[in-house]
Amino acid sequence: MDSEHSFHATLDMFSAHVNLLDRLHGKPALATVSAFSGGFYTGKPQTQDHSHLLGMRAEEPRTRGEPLRLHFRHTAGGYLLTIKNTGDYYNKLISKSWFEILGAKDVNTKKPTLFTLLDFKQNVITPKNIKPGHTRISLMTANKKHVGGLRLRGSPYLYLAETEEQSKATFILSIL
Repeated sequence: MDSEHSFHATLDMFSAHVNLLDRLHGKPALATVSAFSGGFYTGKPQTQDHSHLLGMRAEEPRTRGEPLRLHFRHTAGGYLLTIKNTGDYYNKLISKSWFEILGAKDVNTKKPTLFTLLDFKQNVITPKNIKPGHTRISLMTANKKHVGGLRLRGSPYLYLAETEEQSKATFILSIL
């Protein structure tokens, strides 16, 4: 771990709110998702609490939700992202949680998701070239997948998940 290159920041979007689903839609954030595996139906839809999963919601006029506050902990393989918003998920890691979707996980998770910050030209942003203030970035996981929006059949939410490059999201990183 390299505390010298770690920092606190918010992650937001130009025209959408980004946060845990319980912050965006209230708690519990319930979704009834059909289970499919390889094109085969594998059981009746089950309602699950998705409050701990990350998502985005279109910005409504005259409203602005609290931005997602994170600690970016620098490691040799990328950044570990820790939630710093108060509440149930304070100090939880952002990690792949369910399908390809990112969510709050215990800090002792065996395989935490590491993230790389990229600028708009797909160059890696290093601790030495992070600009103070606001920076337009995208995120990539150690699996070389971009972070972007994902919809699931039966769910009313738009999740943040590992996606292909054409589906990547652009974020505003604001150093605190």
